[in-house]
Amino acid sequence: MLNEAWKRRLIHIAHSGMGNEFNLKTRMEYPKTVLGQKIYQSKTMSYSFPWLHKIKGTIIKNEILAPYTSIQIGGPADILIFPEDVRDIQTILKNKGSQPLFTLGEGTNLLVRDQGIRGVVISLKDSFKEIKRPLFFRKKTGKRRAAIKVGAGVKMSYLAKFAARYSLTGIEYLVGIPGSLGGAIIMNAGAEGAEIGQVLRSVTRVTPDGDIQTLKRKELSFEYRKTIFPDSEGIIIEAELELEEGDRPEIQNAMDQQLSHRAQRQPLTVPNSGSIFKNPEGDTAGRLIESLGLKGLTVGNAGISIKHANFIVNKGGATASEVTRLIEHVQKEVTDRTGIKLQTEIVIAGE
Repeated sequence: MLNEAWKRRLIHIAHSGMGNEFNLKTRMEYPKTVLGQKIYQSKTMSYSFPWLHKIKGTIIKNEILAPYTSIQIGGPADILIFPEDVRDIQTILKNKGSQPLFTLGEGTNLLVRDQGIRGVVISLKDSFKEIKRPLFFRKKTGKRRAAIKVGAGVKMSYLAKFAARYSLTGIEYLVGIPGSLGGAIIMNAGAEGAEIGQVLRSVTRVTPDGDIQTLKRKELSFEYRKTIFPDSEGIIIEAELELEEGDRPEIQNAMDQQLSHRAQRQPLTVPNSGSIFKNPEGDTAGRLIESLGLKGLTVGNAGISIKHANFIVNKGGATASEVTRLIEHVQKEVTDRTGIKLQTEIVIAGE
């Protein structure tokens, strides 16, 4: 019997034609069912990419995105690019024209639809990992603080532990967030009342025109699970954080407790995309869903986690369609029975 790793590998081969870069040929008729999962051919040839030779990073065409998401679900991207540096990002933005663009980090808090994403997908998973040594200074109050410049691709768990080594407090409760800094800024990620927006000094991004722009904190506004930028979209490449010096044992203890709490309460060993719904005012989505007896409910191979009702898990071969049907069912049940309209926290992308 094939294990899950081999199943995903065979599904990947069905999508990408043995995974070769620049492979545009279809090696089988579509749609086709492979190991219980329906595979679709992407409509990739509606776009032209004559500028790809200018990219120094890795380029893969018609690549299935499931292995790049934490829930292990998602159809193919027309073009998946792993940029080597800022110049690669600038080249993409200056040449893509009307082609759609989607930025992918660690693939958490994300559901890619079964027919994938058209246009260009940029993955920052393997780049922008630098963290610069903290620069300490003293405020008028006498307390020591430090500024740290961090690449957008740095994982939040690593960043929190890095700060703790220098006895810096402010992000220790974010140690359990599975995504990268760039995604955390977009979502204004938080835990235990702490949010990344509280410690931001500035954000550096590449604008749609390919220019490098640095935005100060006062130019941004922060809402629950959302950061609002002043104008058009861009791709975050770096941020500067300001943290306060604290007691290292206390910081480490807080991180240990946070990680232990998450391990006990969340389905960390099963593919999932993190919290599905935003917490309604004065309550939590997980408690609300569980109170209605929806814990453990499944649609196909997607199910509400028995550990935490605000998580949907992939039990093996689940499709995005199954996940979205489950989301819609939960929303309807909660609205019909309580009058509360749950809003999704998860980002749903593709077609």
